[in-house]
Amino acid sequence: MIGLTSFLMPFQAYRVLVLFLLFCFSCSPRKESTELLSQSIVDDLGNPVALKSVPHRIVSLAPSITETLFALGLHNAVVGVTDYCDFPAEAKTKTRVGGIANPNLEAIVALNPDLVVMSVAGNIRGDCERLKNLGISVFVTNPQSVESVFKSIRDLGSLTGRKALADSIVEDLEQERDSLVLLAGGKPVTSALLLLSLQPIIAAGPGTFLDELIRLAHASNVVQTAVTAYPILSREEILRRQPEVILLTNDIGVNVSRITEQYPEWKNLPAFRNRRVHLVDANLISRPGPRIVKGLAELVNAIH
Repeated sequence: MIGLTSFLMPFQAYRVLVLFLLFCFSCSPRKESTELLSQSIVDDLGNPVALKSVPHRIVSLAPSITETLFALGLHNAVVGVTDYCDFPAEAKTKTRVGGIANPNLEAIVALNPDLVVMSVAGNIRGDCERLKNLGISVFVTNPQSVESVFKSIRDLGSLTGRKALADSIVEDLEQERDSLVLLAGGKPVTSALLLLSLQPIIAAGPGTFLDELIRLAHASNVVQTAVTAYPILSREEILRRQPEVILLTNDIGVNVSRITEQYPEWKNLPAFRNRRVHLVDANLISRPGPRIVKGLAELVNAIH
């Protein structure tokens, strides 16, 4: 018995040590995997994209994509961006490869990317095919709603070995969105008009990404019955629609106090009588990236 007890004591101590170490490892924070899963990720054109390893040289061809890649912690991997990619500030230090609709393909190829990420909204499909023919992996994203923005973030996370971080970002964004929708839902429904231009007068119409944001902010879009996504309106038509709130994107270069000098009859609109005409940040509400919920917050604040 004494011999057996002497044998078991070291074994039990070893077993306790192993269990203790396993407990410590299980409680330690998990690091993002640097290995990609074997399956391919299907982009928004329906094309499967599979990378052999985590991409280390990425070119972004849209501001929203650049913002997403930086949010995923890929700032060191991003080697090229468009002339319009200005957020975060570090994006301005990256090599410029031209505009969204007219990127410089030679400049892109010179960067030797292992991944180019494009959008459907601004980029040309022919450029996508030309890059593919040069042996460059291309992923196309085309978010048309808030939910599809979240999907785009998750897709790019999976494609770049940042899945866990992407899931965490989306969970936070979903919670923020739901809180804003709940807050706005306690306010009366307000008729709103979102103008993207004053010469000509162009509004955000039905079926657009911006129209969804207006509805999430618990407002009714006064041009929701329009037959086009971005209807061109006459000044008289706006008088007939009598919007309670008028929102203008801050990139149209207008001073709110001077609008009625151009359209004096608008002084009689409820929005002008009650001083409910506001500029909103175009970058926040029009870029389908991780700041979109901040754009929703800006609309909720302006409308209510």
